[in-house]
Amino acid sequence: MRNASAAFVLLLLAAAVFACGCMGSETAPAGPEADPGLVVGALLPLSGDYAGGGKASRVALEVAAADINDHFASIESDRRVGIIIEDTKADPAVALAKLRALDEQGVRIVIGPGTSAELEAVRAYADEHGILVVSTMSTAPSLAIAGDNVYRFVPPDTYQADVMAYYLRKQGVTAIVPVWRGDVWGDELEKLTAAAFVRGGGKVLDGVRYTPGQEYGAMTADLDARVAQAIAAHGNEKVAVYLVSLDEADRIMEAAVATENLPKVRWYGCDGSVLLDSLATGNAARFAAETKFTCPALWNQESVASNTATIQKMREILGRHPDGYGLATYDALWIVAMARTETDTADVAVLKTAVGRTAEESGGPLFGPAHLNSAGDLSSAHYTFWTVSADGAAYRWLPVVQYGVTSAGATPELEWVGA
Repeated sequence: MRNASAAFVLLLLAAAVFACGCMGSETAPAGPEADPGLVVGALLPLSGDYAGGGKASRVALEVAAADINDHFASIESDRRVGIIIEDTKADPAVALAKLRALDEQGVRIVIGPGTSAELEAVRAYADEHGILVVSTMSTAPSLAIAGDNVYRFVPPDTYQADVMAYYLRKQGVTAIVPVWRGDVWGDELEKLTAAAFVRGGGKVLDGVRYTPGQEYGAMTADLDARVAQAIAAHGNEKVAVYLVSLDEADRIMEAAVATENLPKVRWYGCDGSVLLDSLATGNAARFAAETKFTCPALWNQESVASNTATIQKMREILGRHPDGYGLATYDALWIVAMARTETDTADVAVLKTAVGRTAEESGGPLFGPAHLNSAGDLSSAHYTFWTVSADGAAYRWLPVVQYGVTSAGATPELEWVGA
């Protein structure tokens, strides 16, 4: 990723500089010093299993900080927002250590962390130490806990499961063989999608649960044998592999290239592997295009179309489309900065009320008002399905269709169809 512009205003207090050297904080040269009351921490997986999503959110925060500070300048305010970004490596233990480091620096609002397993690890500490956590990537339904110090400006995976099952049926798939990441997020999303698919009349066949970071040859051989049985029973046109993964999706597909049956069926994924650069190059891209690999992203085509300048800034820095969680992160910094400015207090109870009200009433510039449920999670969603497609000798992600989901269990509504 390219370096952030010097226009991005980050905290340059001695404690933050020390943390940068010792804890792996992400900082950049900056201009005016940030208002200490408007310093926001961020826990992002800039390396490890979800680095793609973490980097997209980092760029979103940098662009949002610059835009917010431009806004303050335009209204002749001397306030400035600052950000301290910590790399969690998608490791729950590291996420907790980095939250403690932010706490020691006096940070009371933290955006992140990047995965549900990390949020599960830090939630109790945030509650006990008066830290408000705003998550824009965690979607495990088990972490929808009323009364805690966590807001999630994204919907729980019950929504994604419903829209995925609906889309599979629309594609003529009657039987799926799931393969999923063995952690709290992967286990829950696979179970939810399987249940939704069965409710719609589909069949969920025995699949494969894998441990992240393993060598994937043996796992794909096992999956290949299961898909062979599925093809024999249902025919390859009716069978699909449903993959719940993060950045390791490319390594799984590279291993799947050498199998006999996995290239014969369609593959579908989840929000954890959509828009990955690594699935648009090399053997993984060829396999993804051959199997028509398609995934849902939290994404609203109408909002994107009306905010092209902002999204283009992110795209130029990132070098690719920002994902929906990156866009939610952009909005999250606006929401917490405006709420913190309004309250002018670090009291977590007051901040929680102000952030919730700001989210509901105005939201952020990209997605607008964020209607939250009793647990502080987004209560509606728009999902755009993207597919890997050959473009001459290259490959790229193309949006194909969008559905809106107004509540958990509701039938998805068709909102947009690609060319």
